[in-house]
Amino acid sequence: MTMNNPAVPGTPATIYTGVTASLNIVLTNDTGADINLTNAASLEVFMPLYFTAAQLEQMTISNITPAGWTFSYNSADMSLQLNWTGGNAPWFSNGAITFSINNVLTSNPPTADVVQINLNDISGTNVPSQVSSALALVAQPAPGNLNLQQVLSVAPEFGGAVYVSAISNPLTNTLYLNLKNIGSTPLFNGNNMWTGSPKVSVSFVYGTTSGSLAPDDKQQATQTGSAWAISAGIYVDQTGGWSVQNPSVTGQANSPTWTLTPNNTNKQIIGTGDQSNVTFSFANIISMTPTGPTQMYVQFSGFMANDGTHYNDTVFVVPISKQIPPNPGAIGIYSLAETIPVNSSTEQVSIPLTWSMFGVGSVKLSFYIPGMTIPEQKYTYGTTAHPALNYDTEHPQITGITKTQTLTVYCWAYSDSNWQNLLNKIQCTVPLIFPPVINSFTIQTATIVPPASYAFQLNWNIEGQNSFEIVADDGSGTTRQLPIPQTATSYIVNPTSPQTTYTLNVYGDNTNN
Repeated sequence: MTMNNPAVPGTPATIYTGVTASLNIVLTNDTGADINLTNAASLEVFMPLYFTAAQLEQMTISNITPAGWTFSYNSADMSLQLNWTGGNAPWFSNGAITFSINNVLTSNPPTADVVQINLNDISGTNVPSQVSSALALVAQPAPGNLNLQQVLSVAPEFGGAVYVSAISNPLTNTLYLNLKNIGSTPLFNGNNMWTGSPKVSVSFVYGTTSGSLAPDDKQQATQTGSAWAISAGIYVDQTGGWSVQNPSVTGQANSPTWTLTPNNTNKQIIGTGDQSNVTFSFANIISMTPTGPTQMYVQFSGFMANDGTHYNDTVFVVPISKQIPPNPGAIGIYSLAETIPVNSSTEQVSIPLTWSMFGVGSVKLSFYIPGMTIPEQKYTYGTTAHPALNYDTEHPQITGITKTQTLTVYCWAYSDSNWQNLLNKIQCTVPLIFPPVINSFTIQTATIVPPASYAFQLNWNIEGQNSFEIVADDGSGTTRQLPIPQTATSYIVNPTSPQTTYTLNVYGDNTNN
Protein backbone atom coordinates (compact mmCIF):
# COMPACT_ATOMS: atom_id res chain seq x y z
CA MET A 1 0.00 0.00 0.00
CA THR A 2 1.26 3.45 -0.91
CA MET A 3 -0.34 6.77 -0.11
CA ASN A 4 0.49 10.38 -0.84
CA ASN A 5 -0.89 13.87 -0.54
CA PRO A 6 -0.17 15.54 -3.90
CA ALA A 7 -0.11 18.96 -2.20
CA VAL A 8 2.63 17.94 0.25
CA PRO A 9 5.40 15.91 -1.43
CA GLY A 10 7.47 13.43 0.52
CA THR A 11 7.29 10.31 2.63
CA PRO A 12 5.31 9.49 4.67
CA ALA A 13 2.06 11.01 3.47
CA THR A 14 1.52 14.27 5.34
CA ILE A 15 -1.42 16.58 5.95
CA TYR A 16 -1.55 19.95 7.68
CA THR A 17 -3.85 20.58 10.61
CA GLY A 18 -6.70 22.85 9.53
CA VAL A 19 -6.02 22.39 5.80
CA THR A 20 -8.27 20.27 3.55
CA ALA A 21 -6.38 17.60 1.61
CA SER A 22 -6.82 14.67 -0.74
CA LEU A 23 -5.01 11.35 -0.41
CA ASN A 24 -4.15 9.11 -3.34
CA ILE A 25 -3.95 5.41 -2.45
CA VAL A 26 -2.56 2.48 -4.42
CA LEU A 27 -3.14 -1.14 -3.37
CA THR A 28 -0.93 -3.50 -5.34
CA ASN A 29 -1.42 -7.27 -5.51
CA ASP A 30 2.09 -8.45 -4.66
CA THR A 31 1.02 -11.90 -3.42
CA GLY A 32 2.55 -13.57 -6.46
CA ALA A 33 -0.79 -14.82 -7.83
CA ASP A 34 -4.12 -13.54 -9.11
CA ILE A 35 -6.84 -12.91 -6.51
CA ASN A 36 -10.45 -13.76 -7.31
CA LEU A 37 -12.91 -11.03 -6.33
CA THR A 38 -16.58 -11.77 -5.62
CA ASN A 39 -19.51 -9.54 -4.75
CA ALA A 40 -18.80 -10.30 -1.08
CA ALA A 41 -15.43 -8.51 -1.25
CA SER A 42 -15.00 -5.13 0.40
CA LEU A 43 -12.28 -2.73 1.48
CA GLU A 44 -12.75 -0.88 4.76
CA VAL A 45 -10.63 2.24 5.16
CA PHE A 46 -10.04 3.22 8.78
CA MET A 47 -8.73 6.75 9.08
CA PRO A 48 -6.55 7.90 12.01
CA LEU A 49 -8.14 8.57 15.38
CA TYR A 50 -7.49 12.29 15.11
CA PHE A 51 -10.54 12.58 12.81
CA THR A 52 -13.96 13.03 14.42
CA ALA A 53 -17.08 11.18 13.28
CA ALA A 54 -18.39 14.38 11.71
CA GLN A 55 -15.14 14.85 9.77
CA LEU A 56 -15.22 11.24 8.57
CA GLU A 57 -18.79 11.63 7.31
CA GLN A 58 -17.65 14.50 5.08
CA MET A 59 -15.01 12.38 3.34
CA THR A 60 -15.66 10.78 -0.03
CA ILE A 61 -13.79 8.35 -2.26
CA SER A 62 -13.44 8.98 -6.01
CA ASN A 63 -11.28 8.09 -9.02
CA ILE A 64 -11.67 4.37 -8.25
CA THR A 65 -10.03 1.92 -10.63
CA PRO A 66 -10.83 -0.63 -11.82
CA ALA A 67 -14.53 0.06 -12.23
CA GLY A 68 -16.87 -2.05 -10.11
CA TRP A 69 -16.13 -0.58 -6.68
CA THR A 70 -18.77 1.57 -4.97
CA PHE A 71 -18.25 3.88 -2.01
CA SER A 72 -20.34 4.31 1.14
CA TYR A 73 -19.72 5.54 4.68
CA ASN A 74 -20.08 2.83 7.33
CA SER A 75 -21.36 4.61 10.42
CA ALA A 76 -21.31 1.39 12.46
CA ASP A 77 -17.51 1.22 12.60
CA MET A 78 -16.72 4.70 11.20
CA SER A 79 -14.97 3.39 8.11
CA LEU A 80 -14.90 4.49 4.49
CA GLN A 81 -16.11 1.38 2.68
CA LEU A 82 -15.61 0.19 -0.87
CA ASN A 83 -17.81 -2.73 -2.00
CA TRP A 84 -17.05 -4.82 -5.06
CA THR A 85 -20.07 -5.13 -7.37
CA GLY A 86 -18.43 -6.53 -10.47
CA GLY A 87 -19.10 -10.21 -9.82
CA ASN A 88 -16.38 -12.82 -10.15
CA ALA A 89 -13.30 -11.07 -11.50
CA PRO A 90 -9.54 -11.38 -11.15
CA TRP A 91 -7.34 -8.94 -9.30
CA PHE A 92 -4.30 -9.70 -11.39
CA SER A 93 -0.89 -10.29 -9.88
CA ASN A 94 0.99 -6.96 -9.70
CA GLY A 95 -2.26 -5.20 -10.61
CA ALA A 96 -3.40 -2.19 -8.61
CA ILE A 97 -6.59 -0.83 -7.09
CA THR A 98 -6.35 2.96 -6.90
CA PHE A 99 -8.60 5.62 -5.44
CA SER A 100 -8.59 9.08 -3.85
CA ILE A 101 -9.94 10.10 -0.45
CA ASN A 102 -11.33 13.64 -0.55
CA ASN A 103 -12.22 16.28 2.06
CA VAL A 104 -9.54 15.07 4.47
CA LEU A 105 -9.61 17.70 7.21
CA THR A 106 -8.92 17.86 10.95
CA SER A 107 -8.13 20.66 13.38
CA ASN A 108 -6.55 18.37 15.97
CA PRO A 109 -2.98 19.05 17.16
CA PRO A 110 -0.10 17.37 15.30
CA THR A 111 0.50 13.67 15.86
CA ALA A 112 1.28 10.46 13.98
CA ASP A 113 -1.05 7.62 13.00
CA VAL A 114 -1.83 5.33 10.08
CA VAL A 115 -4.53 4.75 7.49
CA GLN A 116 -5.53 1.09 7.78
CA ILE A 117 -7.39 -0.85 5.10
CA ASN A 118 -9.06 -4.15 5.97
CA LEU A 119 -9.47 -6.64 3.11
CA ASN A 120 -12.78 -8.37 3.84
CA ASP A 121 -13.81 -11.60 2.08
CA ILE A 122 -10.80 -11.37 -0.20
CA SER A 123 -9.04 -14.69 0.03
CA GLY A 124 -6.03 -16.25 -1.60
CA THR A 125 -2.45 -17.24 -0.97
CA ASN A 126 -0.54 -14.61 1.04
CA VAL A 127 -3.47 -12.18 1.05
CA PRO A 128 -3.13 -10.05 4.22
CA SER A 129 -6.14 -9.30 6.36
CA GLN A 130 -5.12 -5.65 6.50
CA VAL A 131 -2.55 -3.18 5.22
CA SER A 132 -1.61 0.26 6.49
CA SER A 133 0.39 3.35 5.67
CA ALA A 134 1.58 6.19 7.89
CA LEU A 135 -0.20 9.55 7.78
CA ALA A 136 1.60 12.40 9.56
CA LEU A 137 -0.47 15.29 10.88
CA VAL A 138 1.73 18.37 11.26
CA ALA A 139 1.36 22.10 11.67
CA GLN A 140 1.61 24.03 8.43
CA PRO A 141 5.05 25.62 7.94
CA ALA A 142 5.07 29.29 8.90
CA PRO A 143 7.29 32.17 7.76
CA GLY A 144 10.17 32.70 10.16
CA ASN A 145 10.14 29.16 11.53
CA LEU A 146 13.41 27.24 11.52
CA ASN A 147 14.19 23.87 9.94
CA LEU A 148 14.91 21.05 12.41
CA GLN A 149 16.53 18.99 9.67
CA GLN A 150 19.38 21.51 9.54
CA VAL A 151 20.31 21.22 13.22
CA LEU A 152 19.35 17.66 14.14
CA SER A 153 20.70 14.30 13.04
CA VAL A 154 18.31 11.36 13.45
CA ALA A 155 19.98 8.05 12.69
CA PRO A 156 20.02 4.39 13.72
CA GLU A 157 23.03 2.74 15.33
CA PHE A 158 24.56 -0.44 13.86
CA GLY A 159 23.26 0.62 10.45
CA GLY A 160 19.65 0.03 11.47
CA ALA A 161 20.03 -3.71 10.97
CA VAL A 162 17.20 -6.08 11.87
CA TYR A 163 17.75 -9.81 11.39
CA VAL A 164 14.71 -11.71 10.14
CA SER A 165 13.81 -15.16 11.39
CA ALA A 166 11.23 -17.93 11.25
CA ILE A 167 8.55 -18.81 13.79
CA SER A 168 10.51 -21.95 14.65
CA ASN A 169 13.57 -19.94 15.71
CA PRO A 170 12.64 -16.30 16.40
CA LEU A 171 15.42 -13.74 16.82
CA THR A 172 14.78 -10.81 19.12
CA ASN A 173 16.31 -7.58 17.80
CA THR A 174 16.86 -4.16 19.31
CA LEU A 175 17.02 -0.97 17.26
CA TYR A 176 18.84 2.06 18.65
CA LEU A 177 17.71 5.51 17.50
CA ASN A 178 20.08 8.42 18.12
CA LEU A 179 18.98 12.05 18.17
CA LYS A 180 22.03 14.31 17.88
CA ASN A 181 22.18 18.09 17.95
CA ILE A 182 24.53 19.07 15.12
CA GLY A 183 23.93 22.80 15.59
CA SER A 184 26.18 25.25 17.40
CA THR A 185 23.61 26.06 20.10
CA PRO A 186 21.21 23.95 22.20
CA LEU A 187 18.09 22.80 20.39
CA PHE A 188 16.17 25.28 22.55
CA ASN A 189 18.29 28.37 23.18
CA GLY A 190 15.91 30.78 24.90
CA ASN A 191 16.14 32.80 28.08
CA ASN A 192 12.88 31.45 29.47
CA MET A 193 11.61 27.87 29.63
CA TRP A 194 10.05 26.55 26.43
CA THR A 195 6.28 26.29 26.28
CA GLY A 196 3.85 23.97 24.57
CA SER A 197 3.96 20.20 24.25
CA PRO A 198 6.89 19.17 22.07
CA LYS A 199 6.97 15.48 21.24
CA VAL A 200 8.50 12.92 18.92
CA SER A 201 6.18 10.27 17.46
CA VAL A 202 7.83 7.09 16.19
CA SER A 203 6.20 4.51 13.95
CA PHE A 204 7.24 1.82 11.48
CA VAL A 205 5.93 0.38 8.23
CA TYR A 206 3.55 -2.38 9.25
CA GLY A 207 2.62 -5.53 7.38
CA THR A 208 4.04 -8.84 6.21
CA THR A 209 5.85 -7.76 3.04
CA SER A 210 9.53 -7.15 2.35
CA GLY A 211 8.98 -3.43 2.84
CA SER A 212 7.38 -3.90 6.28
CA LEU A 213 8.94 -4.45 9.68
CA ALA A 214 6.17 -6.45 11.37
CA PRO A 215 2.37 -6.81 11.31
CA ASP A 216 0.20 -4.61 13.52
CA ASP A 217 -3.07 -6.58 13.51
CA LYS A 218 -4.52 -5.98 16.99
CA GLN A 219 -6.35 -9.31 16.91
CA GLN A 220 -2.97 -11.04 16.62
CA ALA A 221 -1.08 -8.75 19.00
CA THR A 222 -0.10 -11.61 21.31
CA GLN A 223 1.46 -13.66 18.52
CA THR A 224 5.22 -13.81 18.04
CA GLY A 225 6.39 -11.09 15.68
CA SER A 226 3.68 -8.51 16.37
CA ALA A 227 4.70 -4.86 16.21
CA TRP A 228 2.68 -4.29 19.38
CA ALA A 229 5.34 -6.20 21.34
CA ILE A 230 8.04 -3.63 20.57
CA SER A 231 9.06 -1.79 23.72
CA ALA A 232 10.88 1.55 23.67
CA GLY A 233 13.15 2.91 26.37
CA ILE A 234 15.91 5.42 27.00
CA TYR A 235 19.29 3.88 26.23
CA VAL A 236 21.78 6.74 26.70
CA ASP A 237 20.68 10.24 27.71
CA GLN A 238 23.27 13.03 27.76
CA THR A 239 20.59 15.72 28.00
CA GLY A 240 18.43 17.09 30.79
CA GLY A 241 16.02 14.20 30.55
CA TRP A 242 13.46 12.54 28.28
CA SER A 243 10.48 10.23 28.79
CA VAL A 244 9.02 7.40 26.71
CA GLN A 245 5.40 6.32 26.35
CA ASN A 246 4.80 2.90 24.82
CA PRO A 247 1.54 2.18 22.97
CA SER A 248 -1.17 0.01 24.50
CA VAL A 249 -2.91 -2.64 22.43
CA THR A 250 -6.04 -2.03 24.52
CA GLY A 251 -6.18 1.60 23.37
CA GLN A 252 -8.18 2.95 20.47
CA ALA A 253 -5.30 3.27 18.00
CA ASN A 254 -5.25 0.71 15.20
CA SER A 255 -1.44 0.79 14.93
CA PRO A 256 1.30 1.35 17.51
CA THR A 257 3.06 4.69 17.90
CA TRP A 258 5.78 5.40 20.46
CA THR A 259 5.93 8.89 21.98
CA LEU A 260 9.21 10.49 23.12
CA THR A 261 9.01 13.75 25.06
CA PRO A 262 11.57 16.04 26.71
CA ASN A 263 11.00 16.39 30.44
CA ASN A 264 9.48 19.71 31.48
CA THR A 265 12.69 20.51 33.38
CA ASN A 266 14.91 19.83 30.35
CA LYS A 267 15.36 23.41 29.18
CA GLN A 268 17.86 22.82 26.36
CA ILE A 269 16.00 19.70 25.13
CA ILE A 270 19.25 18.58 23.44
CA GLY A 271 22.42 20.48 24.26
CA THR A 272 25.83 20.72 22.62
CA GLY A 273 29.19 19.05 23.18
CA ASP A 274 28.93 16.26 25.73
CA GLN A 275 25.18 16.94 26.08
CA SER A 276 24.32 16.65 22.39
CA ASN A 277 22.97 13.08 22.18
CA VAL A 278 20.01 11.06 23.38
CA THR A 279 19.59 7.47 22.24
CA PHE A 280 16.42 5.40 22.48
CA SER A 281 16.13 1.62 22.28
CA PHE A 282 13.32 -0.27 20.56
CA ALA A 283 13.49 -3.82 21.90
CA ASN A 284 11.57 -7.05 21.36
CA ILE A 285 11.57 -6.68 17.57
CA ILE A 286 10.93 -10.02 15.89
CA SER A 287 10.60 -9.72 12.13
CA MET A 288 9.38 -12.74 10.22
CA THR A 289 8.92 -10.81 6.99
CA PRO A 290 11.10 -11.20 3.88
CA THR A 291 14.45 -9.41 3.84
CA GLY A 292 14.64 -5.93 2.36
CA PRO A 293 14.71 -2.26 3.28
CA THR A 294 12.00 -0.63 5.35
CA GLN A 295 11.89 2.50 7.46
CA MET A 296 11.06 4.15 10.73
CA TYR A 297 9.13 7.43 10.77
CA VAL A 298 10.28 9.94 13.40
CA GLN A 299 7.92 12.92 13.59
CA PHE A 300 8.83 16.08 15.54
CA SER A 301 5.94 18.33 16.56
CA GLY A 302 5.72 21.51 18.62
CA PHE A 303 9.42 22.26 19.17
CA MET A 304 10.68 25.80 19.83
CA ALA A 305 14.10 27.20 18.90
CA ASN A 306 14.06 30.15 21.32
CA ASP A 307 11.62 32.38 23.18
CA GLY A 308 9.99 33.73 20.01
CA THR A 309 10.83 31.23 17.28
CA HIS A 310 9.45 27.79 16.49
CA TYR A 311 10.75 24.95 14.38
CA ASN A 312 8.52 23.68 11.60
CA ASP A 313 7.09 20.25 12.32
CA THR A 314 8.99 17.64 10.36
CA VAL A 315 9.31 13.90 9.76
CA PHE A 316 12.66 12.13 9.53
CA VAL A 317 12.65 8.90 7.53
CA VAL A 318 15.15 6.51 9.13
CA PRO A 319 16.27 3.51 7.03
CA ILE A 320 16.08 -0.01 8.43
CA SER A 321 17.82 -2.92 6.73
CA LYS A 322 16.23 -6.33 7.21
CA GLN A 323 18.87 -8.99 6.69
CA ILE A 324 19.42 -12.69 7.04
CA PRO A 325 21.18 -13.59 10.31
CA PRO A 326 24.97 -13.16 10.19
CA ASN A 327 27.63 -15.75 10.88
CA PRO A 328 28.40 -16.18 14.60
CA GLY A 329 30.66 -13.48 15.95
CA ALA A 330 30.82 -9.80 16.78
CA ILE A 331 28.75 -7.71 14.37
CA GLY A 332 29.50 -4.09 15.25
CA ILE A 333 31.04 -1.93 17.94
CA TYR A 334 30.92 1.82 18.43
CA SER A 335 31.21 4.56 21.02
CA LEU A 336 28.31 6.97 21.31
CA ALA A 337 30.78 9.69 22.29
CA GLU A 338 32.37 11.05 19.12
CA THR A 339 35.19 12.44 21.27
CA ILE A 340 36.04 11.93 24.92
CA PRO A 341 37.57 14.80 26.92
CA VAL A 342 40.60 14.16 29.14
CA ASN A 343 41.59 16.67 31.80
CA SER A 344 44.49 15.00 33.62
CA SER A 345 46.93 12.15 33.11
CA THR A 346 45.72 10.67 36.40
CA GLU A 347 42.04 10.85 35.43
CA GLN A 348 40.08 7.61 35.03
CA VAL A 349 38.62 8.06 31.56
CA SER A 350 35.36 6.20 30.96
CA ILE A 351 34.91 4.85 27.42
CA PRO A 352 31.21 4.18 26.60
CA LEU A 353 31.12 1.22 24.22
CA THR A 354 28.23 -0.71 22.71
CA TRP A 355 28.51 -3.83 20.59
CA SER A 356 26.22 -6.31 18.89
CA MET A 357 26.92 -10.02 18.41
CA PHE A 358 25.42 -13.26 17.22
CA GLY A 359 26.03 -16.65 18.84
CA VAL A 360 28.74 -15.28 21.14
CA GLY A 361 29.58 -16.77 24.54
CA SER A 362 32.22 -14.28 25.68
CA VAL A 363 33.95 -11.10 24.58
CA LYS A 364 37.37 -9.60 25.23
CA LEU A 365 38.12 -5.93 24.70
CA SER A 366 41.70 -4.85 24.11
CA PHE A 367 42.94 -1.30 23.69
CA TYR A 368 45.81 0.27 21.78
CA ILE A 369 47.51 3.63 22.22
CA PRO A 370 51.15 3.87 21.08
CA GLY A 371 53.50 3.58 24.03
CA MET A 372 50.82 2.55 26.54
CA THR A 373 49.87 -0.77 28.12
CA ILE A 374 46.15 -0.90 28.87
CA PRO A 375 44.57 -3.87 30.68
CA GLU A 376 42.10 -6.00 28.74
CA GLN A 377 38.44 -6.24 29.75
CA LYS A 378 36.52 -9.53 29.60
CA TYR A 379 32.78 -10.25 29.56
CA THR A 380 30.88 -13.53 29.51
CA TYR A 381 27.27 -14.32 28.62
CA GLY A 382 26.54 -17.55 30.49
CA THR A 383 28.18 -20.92 30.98
CA THR A 384 25.74 -23.08 29.03
CA ALA A 385 23.64 -20.82 26.81
CA HIS A 386 23.53 -17.28 25.53
CA PRO A 387 21.16 -15.29 23.32
CA ALA A 388 21.65 -15.93 19.62
CA LEU A 389 21.39 -12.19 18.98
CA ASN A 390 22.75 -10.07 21.80
CA TYR A 391 23.81 -6.53 22.67
CA ASP A 392 26.02 -5.20 25.44
CA THR A 393 27.13 -1.83 26.74
CA GLU A 394 30.08 -1.30 29.04
CA HIS A 395 32.17 1.64 30.25
CA PRO A 396 35.78 0.41 30.64
CA GLN A 397 38.08 2.92 32.31
CA ILE A 398 41.66 3.72 31.39
CA THR A 399 44.26 6.02 32.96
CA GLY A 400 47.58 7.49 31.91
CA ILE A 401 46.43 9.51 28.89
CA THR A 402 49.02 12.24 28.44
CA LYS A 403 47.89 14.02 25.27
CA THR A 404 45.30 14.10 22.51
CA GLN A 405 45.39 10.83 20.59
CA THR A 406 43.22 8.07 19.15
CA LEU A 407 42.25 4.98 21.13
CA THR A 408 41.72 1.83 19.07
CA VAL A 409 39.33 -0.70 20.63
CA TYR A 410 39.38 -4.34 19.50
CA CYS A 411 36.40 -6.58 20.24
CA TRP A 412 37.31 -10.30 20.25
CA ALA A 413 34.28 -12.61 20.12
CA TYR A 414 34.35 -16.25 21.29
CA SER A 415 31.84 -19.06 20.91
CA ASP A 416 32.48 -20.36 24.46
CA SER A 417 32.26 -18.60 27.81
CA ASN A 418 35.99 -18.91 28.59
CA TRP A 419 37.59 -16.90 25.78
CA GLN A 420 39.05 -19.95 24.03
CA ASN A 421 37.29 -20.47 20.68
CA LEU A 422 37.76 -17.24 18.73
CA LEU A 423 35.05 -16.41 16.21
CA ASN A 424 36.23 -13.04 14.91
CA LYS A 425 37.61 -9.63 15.82
CA ILE A 426 36.23 -6.18 14.99
CA GLN A 427 37.40 -2.71 15.97
CA CYS A 428 36.48 0.94 16.34
CA THR A 429 38.39 4.10 17.16
CA VAL A 430 37.66 6.71 19.82
CA PRO A 431 39.35 10.14 19.77
CA LEU A 432 40.61 11.23 23.20
CA ILE A 433 40.89 15.01 23.44
CA PHE A 434 43.35 16.33 26.03
CA PRO A 435 43.59 20.13 25.72
CA PRO A 436 47.12 21.19 26.73
CA VAL A 437 47.23 22.77 30.16
CA ILE A 438 49.90 24.66 32.13
CA ASN A 439 49.59 23.61 35.75
CA SER A 440 52.49 25.81 36.89
CA PHE A 441 55.35 27.94 35.52
CA THR A 442 57.75 29.35 38.13
CA ILE A 443 61.19 30.88 38.42
CA GLN A 444 63.70 30.68 41.27
CA THR A 445 67.29 31.71 41.88
CA ALA A 446 70.00 29.21 41.01
CA THR A 447 73.72 28.79 41.62
CA ILE A 448 75.71 31.22 39.50
CA VAL A 449 78.39 29.61 37.36
CA PRO A 450 80.97 32.13 36.09
CA PRO A 451 81.21 33.93 33.78
CA ALA A 452 77.42 34.37 34.17
CA SER A 453 76.35 37.25 36.41
CA TYR A 454 72.86 35.90 37.10
CA ALA A 455 71.28 32.44 37.18
CA PHE A 456 67.64 31.42 37.51
CA GLN A 457 65.86 28.10 37.19
CA LEU A 458 62.61 27.91 35.23
CA ASN A 459 60.25 25.14 36.39
CA TRP A 460 57.05 24.02 34.73
CA ASN A 461 54.35 21.39 35.02
CA ILE A 462 52.37 20.86 31.83
CA GLU A 463 50.02 18.15 30.52
CA GLY A 464 48.29 17.24 27.29
CA GLN A 465 50.89 18.79 25.03
CA ASN A 466 52.41 17.44 21.85
CA SER A 467 55.14 20.02 22.15
CA PHE A 468 56.10 23.17 24.03
CA GLU A 469 58.51 26.07 23.83
CA ILE A 470 59.84 28.82 26.09
CA VAL A 471 60.55 32.14 24.44
CA ALA A 472 62.82 34.81 25.98
CA ASP A 473 62.19 38.50 25.34
CA ASP A 474 64.93 40.84 26.66
CA GLY A 475 63.33 44.01 25.31
CA SER A 476 65.68 44.36 22.36
CA GLY A 477 62.91 43.75 19.85
CA THR A 478 64.02 40.21 19.02
CA THR A 479 62.72 37.13 20.84
CA ARG A 480 64.68 33.93 21.24
CA GLN A 481 63.41 30.35 21.63
CA LEU A 482 65.38 28.51 24.31
CA PRO A 483 66.99 25.17 23.28
CA ILE A 484 65.04 23.04 25.74
CA PRO A 485 64.53 19.26 25.27
CA GLN A 486 60.85 18.27 25.02
CA THR A 487 61.28 15.91 27.98
CA ALA A 488 62.60 18.61 30.34
CA THR A 489 60.63 20.09 33.24
CA SER A 490 63.23 22.72 34.28
CA TYR A 491 65.91 24.87 32.67
CA ILE A 492 68.68 27.25 33.86
CA VAL A 493 68.75 30.70 32.28
CA ASN A 494 71.41 33.42 32.58
CA PRO A 495 69.78 36.73 31.61
CA THR A 496 72.05 39.64 30.71
CA SER A 497 69.44 42.38 30.34
CA PRO A 498 67.88 44.30 33.25
CA GLN A 499 64.52 42.67 32.47
CA THR A 500 63.79 39.49 30.53
CA THR A 501 60.33 37.97 30.05
CA TYR A 502 59.98 34.21 29.61
CA THR A 503 56.81 32.89 27.93
CA LEU A 504 55.79 29.22 28.00
CA ASN A 505 53.69 28.05 25.02
CA VAL A 506 52.17 24.57 24.83
CA TYR A 507 50.72 23.02 21.67
CA GLY A 508 48.09 20.33 21.56
CA ASP A 509 48.58 18.92 18.07
CA ASN A 510 50.75 19.11 15.00
CA THR A 511 49.00 22.25 13.75
CA ASN A 512 50.33 24.25 16.72
CA ASN A 513 46.94 24.88 18.29
